[in-house]
Amino acid sequence: MIEMFREFTFEAAHKTTPDTPLHGHTFKVKVVLTGEPHPVFGWSHDLLEVDPIISELRKKVDHTYLNDVEGLEIPTLENVAGWFCRHLDKAIPGLDRVEVRRGLEGAGEGVVFRNRR
Repeated sequence: MIEMFREFTFEAAHKTTPDTPLHGHTFKVKVVLTGEPHPVFGWSHDLLEVDPIISELRKKVDHTYLNDVEGLEIPTLENVAGWFCRHLDKAIPGLDRVEVRRGLEGAGEGVVFRNRR
């Protein structure tokens, strides 16, 4: 069994509660995949097949107001990670977890959402 990952960022604005002022972040997402290594290439997933799936989902949130995205009406880090996990699980077998963080390296915050199989 091996573990592979793909990372990407997206920019978005949101309000987590009605009293929270409108603000934005650069979100960093890490999609972790697990599986048996291919006998020739060694990978568990061909990223040329995975990347278009991730890119389509990224387009739905990049440079948006997250509260307007279906399923992200309350866009906490936890809900954003779960949203990615639920959508990617339908399209990518072997999805293990999705990690979402914001803030500067060494001074950020984040969440890990483990896929339920």
